[in-house]
Amino acid sequence: MSTDPLAARLGQLRALGRQRAEPCAGLGQIALQLAEEDPDRVVVTDGTRSLTRAEMVDLARRLGGALLARGLEPGAVIALQLPNWWEACVINLTAALFGYRIVPLLPIYRAAELGAILPTCGVSAIFVPPADARADYRAIVKGLPDAPAHVFTVRGDLDTLLDGPPANPAPADSHDAKMVIFTSGSTGRPKGAIHTHASMDAVVRRTAEFWGIGPDDTLYVPSPVGHVGGSVYAFEFPWLTGCRVILEESWYPARAVARIDAMGATFMAGATPFLRGLLDAARASGTALPSLRRFICGGASVPADLIREALTAFPSAVISRAYGSTEVPLAAPGLRTRAEAEAHADTDGAVVVEHRLAADGEIALRGPQMCIGYLDPEDDAAGFTEDGFFLTGDLGRITDGCVTITGRKKDIIIRKGENISPVEVEEILLRHPAVDQVALVGAPDAERGEMVVAFVVTASDARFGMAQMTAHLTDAGLARQKFPERLDIVAALPMNAVGKVQKPELRRWAAALVAGAATS
Repeated sequence: MSTDPLAARLGQLRALGRQRAEPCAGLGQIALQLAEEDPDRVVVTDGTRSLTRAEMVDLARRLGGALLARGLEPGAVIALQLPNWWEACVINLTAALFGYRIVPLLPIYRAAELGAILPTCGVSAIFVPPADARADYRAIVKGLPDAPAHVFTVRGDLDTLLDGPPANPAPADSHDAKMVIFTSGSTGRPKGAIHTHASMDAVVRRTAEFWGIGPDDTLYVPSPVGHVGGSVYAFEFPWLTGCRVILEESWYPARAVARIDAMGATFMAGATPFLRGLLDAARASGTALPSLRRFICGGASVPADLIREALTAFPSAVISRAYGSTEVPLAAPGLRTRAEAEAHADTDGAVVVEHRLAADGEIALRGPQMCIGYLDPEDDAAGFTEDGFFLTGDLGRITDGCVTITGRKKDIIIRKGENISPVEVEEILLRHPAVDQVALVGAPDAERGEMVVAFVVTASDARFGMAQMTAHLTDAGLARQKFPERLDIVAALPMNAVGKVQKPELRRWAAALVAGAATS
C-alpha cells in the first residue's frame, strides 16, 4: 500500500511552518552509539524477557533486513497493534533505524477503527498478536477492504523475521515523521496526530529534566504503548535518559505493588483508577513503596484528596496531577517537589510550554513537543490557530504558573442558559464516602435545554441516592442550579484503555434515560 497519504500531508504541514523542535540526533543514531558504549545495559523487561542495548539493536537490524527484503523502503508506514510486549520496543527501534513511520494502535480496536485508520495512514505492514479468546487479529485485518500488504503476528511470524541477517541502518532525519498516533477518543472521533523524531525527543528531554529522570531510574509502565503516554515511556525514555523500563501487559494493582517493590521501580504514571488501585493494594500489602520517587496522575478527573492521600501513603514520592494531550504531551508534567505537590494538590501541574487563555477560558499551547498537525486537514483547521497554537478544547485557569482544568468546551452543560462545569460538581461528589466514581453529562431537555445527569459507581455495599446527593451538594455550598436532576447508579463507567471516561457514550445513555422517562 502506498505511503502517499502521509507523505503528501507532511509536505502540506511543512509549508505551514509547524515544526518548532530543534534538530536532534534522532533515536536511531542515539541507540547505535549507546549500544557501542554500554552494550550490556538493560533497556526493557516485560516479565517474559529482558533486552540489553546490544540485543535490541541487533534484533532491530535483523527485523529491518527482513522488511527491506519484503519491499518496505524507508518512509513506509508500519502499524503495531500490540500489548505492552518487548517486541513493540524492537519494532519502534527498527522504524527509527531504517526510516519507517509507525502507527501505534490500541489492542481494543477492531474492524471499524482499523478500517478507517490503516488506509488513511497508508499502512504497508502491521504487527498484531496471535488470535486469542478476544479476537483473531490477523483475520480482522485481512478481512478489511484495503488491508495492508503485510500482516505479521508477533510471537509467531516475527520469530522468523528476526532469524534473518542484520541490515545496515539508515536512521531517519529528525524532522521526518516518527509516528501517527491517534487521540484516545474520549471526546469524539479519534484524530491522528503526526509527531516527528524531534518533537518526541523534546517531550522526553524536557520532561526528564523536570522530573530528574536518569540512568538510576526504573519506569513501571502499565499504560498501553498504543497510547501516547505508554509509547513515550516505553519507546523513548530508556534511550534518551538511560533509565530501564518495566512493561506491564495487564493492570493488576497487587502485582504492580509487588513488581515495583521487587524491582525497585522509581516512576509510574497513570489515570485515577491506577493511582486508586495502587494505593489500595499497597495498603493491603503493608508497603509504602519506598523505591517510588514519582507518580503523575492525569487523563481523567483526579480528586485533590486522592493526591493528598497518596502523598501520605508514599512518603518517598512526589505525587501530583499532570496535564497534556496526544498533541502536546506533558505540557504540565506535574510538580517538582513534595512541598510543591502538597501546596498545589488541587492543580494539574506547572505549565512548561507557551500558553495562553482565550476569553472563554480555553487553553492554547505551543512548544517544541507539539505535534506538527493532524493527518486529516479538516481536523487541523479546527485544532490550530494561525500563529501555531494548539487549541486544546480544555477550559481552565493558570495561577502561579500552575494550570487547573475546569472542564472541556464540549462537556459544558447549558441548563436554562447557565453554563455548568461537570468537573466542579464531580470533584465535590467524589468527596462523599459512598461515591467511588462519578461522571456528569447533559441530556437534551425541552424545558431546560439540557438536563444534568450524574452517573455514579458506588463504593462496595454503599447506599447513595438523590437524597444523599442533594444533601452532600447542599452541605458543600454548591449553587442549586448546578445540582444533577437525574442520578443513575451503574456498575462501571465506560472507559477507554487509559482510564478516560467515555463521555460521548454517557451522553447516549443519558439521552436514552431521559427519553424513556418522558414516555413512560
